[in-house]
Amino acid sequence: MRNAQVRPGIGLALGGGFARGIAHLGVLQVLEQNHIPVSHIAGTSVGSILGAAYASGAPLAKILATSRTLKFRDIARWRVSRLGLASNYRLSDLMDRVFEARKFEDLRIPMAVVATDLATFDPVIFTQGPLVDAIRASCAFPGLFEPVEIGTRCLADGGLVAQVPTVAARQLGATRVLAVSVGIQDGRRGAPKNIFQVVARSVAAAQKHQLESWERHADLVLRPDVQKLAWDDFERASEAIEAGAAVATRALPRIKKMLEPAPEPEDYFSAEARSHLWLAEAHR
Repeated sequence: MRNAQVRPGIGLALGGGFARGIAHLGVLQVLEQNHIPVSHIAGTSVGSILGAAYASGAPLAKILATSRTLKFRDIARWRVSRLGLASNYRLSDLMDRVFEARKFEDLRIPMAVVATDLATFDPVIFTQGPLVDAIRASCAFPGLFEPVEIGTRCLADGGLVAQVPTVAARQLGATRVLAVSVGIQDGRRGAPKNIFQVVARSVAAAQKHQLESWERHADLVLRPDVQKLAWDDFERASEAIEAGAAVATRALPRIKKMLEPAPEPEDYFSAEARSHLWLAEAHR
């Protein structure tokens, strides 16, 4: 992280959102079709899965096809415990089927995965070591999934501290950051119907006032129109992909403008910043 790689292209910051986050693939589709290079990727929650799959070198067509057949059971297994209603260990099997690499060091595009330390409430940013534990931690939404233990840390969903990981993208070396946010709503109106909706809306309420903190580190923010999709609407993946492609197509002139020479990146490794940020290796 401290020897951030300067690479040509645009850095992507892909936020969380469960099934709604499949819209990230529509954005990637437009970038690829228009030969816009991706220099770095930072991902939170579902953004870490899709971002790492693409960074691994897996063909986008394969990732798109997998997303259209994805089911909740491909990610989770119900196992009620004191710490959560399900385990997301099955993510490992999904990665075996789709990913072309299983370690950060083997990725074709530099990648950062963000999780939350439940002891310190700080971000933990993974850039080295095995991908699977980092991604499982980043996707461990509280109340639904059990936290993931890595070393001495107990980790949960990265969206708690980095709804869209623009800062991580900058720290990775991106000089231009394109952020993709699928929103903080759960896709349903009225009173919550179950414990997951209660937790999800509580987290959304906290995140509502964090927007400025991540938006100011983005050069451009895309917001696919997926607010009518619920967190578990995996069967509507094609709608999410189309929404991502639509918003990226509309923004294409501004995205191309981002490829123009950029100023030197800011120093995101000041003493103050480091005092608030854990930089972690996957098995430290």
